[in-house]
Amino acid sequence: MLIAIIVSFLAGVTVVVSRTTNARLAAETSLFKSTFYNYIFGLMGSVLVLLVMHFFVAPQFPKVPLPLHINQLWIYLGGAMGVCTVSISNAVVTRISSFCITLLMFVGQVFTGIVLDIIISHSFSLGNLLGGICVTIGLILNLWFDKKSDSESQISAS
Repeated sequence: MLIAIIVSFLAGVTVVVSRTTNARLAAETSLFKSTFYNYIFGLMGSVLVLLVMHFFVAPQFPKVPLPLHINQLWIYLGGAMGVCTVSISNAVVTRISSFCITLLMFVGQVFTGIVLDIIISHSFSLGNLLGGICVTIGLILNLWFDKKSDSESQISAS
């Protein structure tokens, strides 16, 4: 359990660091080039991990039923959604603090997870909803206090 917590924490760290790095690359090149490089290097890293796992772990891959029916085409949307996520992150990271964008993405994930739980498994978690609402309220309060602090510092400077 402790290893899973540590790995999850490190995954969160890498998300923030990679988002900031991608945004800097987008500022130097372009939004589309930085997204392209993100996916090319991600593909190379994934292939490397796959090869290492193949020789040391022998992973089991789930079989995708072929031919696909029209209601199974969502299986292939992960890459397109990832491109959208990286592109949007690259575009907004330079305009919003890393803290705020991380919280906004977390809130989006919580509420999307709640909606998906309702749609897919027909279950609802009041605890997740209340947690998402608490984080949203905290984010709003943080933004409000930051705005108030910025306006007070501008008044005292003039």
